[in-house]
Amino acid sequence: MKKTSFVIVLLLAGLVWSCGDDKPKEKKVDPFKTAASKEKKTTDEESSTATVSDGDESEAAAEQTIPIPPEQIKKAKEIIAAVTDANLGAIDGKKKYKLFCTPCHGMNGKMAINGAKDLTKVKTSLEENVAQIYHGKGMMTPFKGVLKDAEIVAVANYVRNELRK
Repeated sequence: MKKTSFVIVLLLAGLVWSCGDDKPKEKKVDPFKTAASKEKKTTDEESSTATVSDGDESEAAAEQTIPIPPEQIKKAKEIIAAVTDANLGAIDGKKKYKLFCTPCHGMNGKMAINGAKDLTKVKTSLEENVAQIYHGKGMMTPFKGVLKDAEIVAVANYVRNELRK
């Protein structure tokens, strides 16, 4: 019984450690930003930043304005191109999400523990999602080497198509 309890405690400690720490991040405020420019929308071709609306000035939205490096977007596009529909159809993105993502993001994507983003509010492209899952971002753990490329694309599709409804 003691060994089982010890193993459970170790697993929980590892889970908390992998999701990051509780240190609040400083908010970066641009004093030159006008009210008209607070809503920022970009396309995949123009830039790799996410949409931030005026009504959501949370920490999660503030970090989404940080662009994903172009080399990471390029790698994400390569991953997406390499994954065929046959490979993707055999993978349950929801199951992989539950296994790897719910400890920080929660079952519905809204839990936001230790700096994790509310996935229902973040508006990113498929390439950005794949790049973030593959390389990590901020306190998010990179999943390259943990998940196969097709599994990463399946999770990204699940987040985009099911959690953001």
